[in-house]
Amino acid sequence: MGLDSVELLMSIEDKFGIRIEDSEAEQIYTVQNFVDSVYSKIITNPNEKCLTQIVFYRIRKAFRNLKLTDKEIKPETKITELLSQSELKEKWHLLKTEIGLELPELVALDFNPELGSHVKIFGIKTIKRTTPVSSGTIRELIDWTIALNEEKLIDIEKITNKYEVERIIIGIINRNIGIPISEIKLEHSITNDLGID
Repeated sequence: MGLDSVELLMSIEDKFGIRIEDSEAEQIYTVQNFVDSVYSKIITNPNEKCLTQIVFYRIRKAFRNLKLTDKEIKPETKITELLSQSELKEKWHLLKTEIGLELPELVALDFNPELGSHVKIFGIKTIKRTTPVSSGTIRELIDWTIALNEEKLIDIEKITNKYEVERIIIGIINRNIGIPISEIKLEHSITNDLGID
């Protein structure tokens, strides 16, 4: 484990008030491994509240209040079906204000899909650009929003399910390492995919 991995591990241990033994930490390769390790050490408090449903209703209400679309908004609806590229920048800020939560930062590809997915230097493909947020679905937007706002939305003392653990860990990776929230997936390798040493 490199220094960044150790700091990430310590942040996660502090957040959940747990200890992950060195022998177990050495077996953590993916984000999902982190989630499984933490989940096995905490006590959950299941309740009737569904966090994804609450955030979905907030997002849908914000779209309607701002009259951003007259289309039906479902979890599988793509963001690009609701906001055109030309209105994205201004409306994204309005949406963020109306929802009252942080949303993922838009990236260059959100405004200019002609850029290509990689930056080339001397004709050699070198740096992969961040995937456009607007190509995601409302379901993905819900997941990203919950992870970005996990401190506001999830009571660490009353974790209700594994999904909440996932969102907290992804939020910590985003904050501590600086990886865009839309680029962090459960199946990602901590070192190979996320570049955390």
